[in-house]
Amino acid sequence: MRTIPLGRGGTALPLNTEGVTQARECLVTGRLSELEPHWISPEIRDSWQRCLEAKLDPRFPPSLEPISAKQLRELRAASARIYEIARMEVRNLYSQIAGSHFVVAFATRDATILEVMADSSFYQSAQDAGIVLGSQWQESLRGTNALGCAAETLMPAAIHGVEHFFTGNGDLTCVASPILDHEDHLVGVIDASSDCHSRQMHTVALIRMSALHIEAELFRDTFRTNAILQFHNRQEFVHTLDAGLIAFSPEGTIIASNRQARFFLQDLPVGPGQSFDAVFRTSYQRFVAQARINDSGQITDRRGSTYYFLTSNLGLPNNVLAGINLPRKNVTSGSQIVIQPNFVCDDPVVRQAMEVAEQATQRRVPILIRGETGTGKELLARHIHAASGRAGKFVAVNCTALPENLIEAEFFGYQDGAFTGGRRGGARGLILEADQGTLFLDEIGDMPMPLQAKLLRFFDQWTVRAVGSTSEEVVNVQIVSATNSSLEQAVEQRQFRSDLLYRLRGVEVTLPPLRERLDFAEIVQALLAELGPTWAISDDVIELIRQRRWPGNFRELKNALLRMILVAGSSVLLPHDVSRVLSLIGADPDTKPAPLPPGDLKKSRADRIVETYRSCNENVTRTARELGVSRHTVYRELRRIGIEKRKGKNLRSERKNPLH
Repeated sequence: MRTIPLGRGGTALPLNTEGVTQARECLVTGRLSELEPHWISPEIRDSWQRCLEAKLDPRFPPSLEPISAKQLRELRAASARIYEIARMEVRNLYSQIAGSHFVVAFATRDATILEVMADSSFYQSAQDAGIVLGSQWQESLRGTNALGCAAETLMPAAIHGVEHFFTGNGDLTCVASPILDHEDHLVGVIDASSDCHSRQMHTVALIRMSALHIEAELFRDTFRTNAILQFHNRQEFVHTLDAGLIAFSPEGTIIASNRQARFFLQDLPVGPGQSFDAVFRTSYQRFVAQARINDSGQITDRRGSTYYFLTSNLGLPNNVLAGINLPRKNVTSGSQIVIQPNFVCDDPVVRQAMEVAEQATQRRVPILIRGETGTGKELLARHIHAASGRAGKFVAVNCTALPENLIEAEFFGYQDGAFTGGRRGGARGLILEADQGTLFLDEIGDMPMPLQAKLLRFFDQWTVRAVGSTSEEVVNVQIVSATNSSLEQAVEQRQFRSDLLYRLRGVEVTLPPLRERLDFAEIVQALLAELGPTWAISDDVIELIRQRRWPGNFRELKNALLRMILVAGSSVLLPHDVSRVLSLIGADPDTKPAPLPPGDLKKSRADRIVETYRSCNENVTRTARELGVSRHTVYRELRRIGIEKRKGKNLRSERKNPLH
């Protein structure tokens, strides 16, 4: 098994532009042996050398076409498990660096791009550079580029401007990181590219963190039927990507471990087939018995190093195990969530975000919800509270509205007479109000710096001391925070504490914007039903509405539907009602071509659905995912043109409120 270096950074973005220019002259003129060591990094020089050995000429890039749509589908199907995990991470990463002229891509182990998302401002540049679905970026084909270098070296790579082998890519800055499985085999690469003027140092760290997140999710998915130990030597990092992961058999035999686990336990036998008892001082049987009572705690290895840990997938306990009596845990607040959401959530990204967050509440892990304004962050937070089974209140706090001179008193409460103007008898404060419940910190990025320091202390001890008091109260509260801004950028600008960010995102989920939701049709139907039960809308009109990007997401869409109702002359919304209201709203920032007339639209859409349906081996779910429509739309269109397809039993029998 290869030893792959850890670390988040990878190669730094270069600053010696004069040296790179001189090095480039040597490359083009065939004098690579004359390069001075300080002109370019050894990684770039080695890549250039490999490209020359592959018979590439820096003056004449080859003409390359993306693979066909059929080949792309086959590749996605062959990589289904890693693709679905990486696809969500691409969306998450894109949401963090959106608006900064970037394109984010995920590629296979042979550097073929399977998923790509680009800023509208950089979309055409990405197309011109060939960063598109199905494009191949192997170093032996495309020359020196971050995606190809990462796949070749299994190391993070950052390639800036003329460091690229071919001059056609000289306007790009590319950052990429390899994604490795538990055996350190390459399974994919994640990449972010921008124009040279938009390069940002923090992107290197973000890309590396995204790769680590995909690796961790892949590990959990691969060993979802096995007990998993998650551990770190610092308690505040046990929930993070820096944690070690080990999967065990029911007998306590190690099945697999990730790189961080091998780093922590590098002098101990942690390979497959080794025993838990050979690594840790506690026997596996006793460890499992104790973990079933309390799935977090401390554990010491054979060298005497102590770690904080969490466990998962241990299963339900027996009444007695090896002579140890086990009290039964409260299954009503266990991992099986019975609370059903009261909003539309048929989109797989939303559904997975809900499932991850629901599980996190069972361990009181802080949850960070990211998403654009209007994507339903508070509604998801309320669902998390309901699913947690907590008896306390759901207390929502808008961090932008906190009075700076009363911050501490608002959060931690105050004693009678603590300050002039205070309420007679004092006040409990928001945290104590949420005791045994959930504290929702909305727009956490706008929290004033003085309160950030106070919260850090609270996270360390989970105690509250009211202003003017000398005693502390212990609280049990689930923290859920939300933001529509880049907290990483705020950290970089010294507007947000990095240590607080690490605490808040014990688990991080991202809600996709409305324009990316695969359940768009159901959302429109549910919003319309909320506005009035007698209103109806056709699939064709929904497709017209889908043409808009809806930057205000659900709030904007709901207001637009209300206006459509007001201008409509009947109980059915027609295309001209939609067009009239959309023209009043105005064009999107990146306006799309005018939609086809209704008749042509229906025929064009039917042809596309049938073609995609057949290319997906008549699989309705895959067809819906490929087209970005609901399964119900596919079923209805197939029936309309005479193709009968039996539905499953998972269709909703009642209307739900949309996530908004």
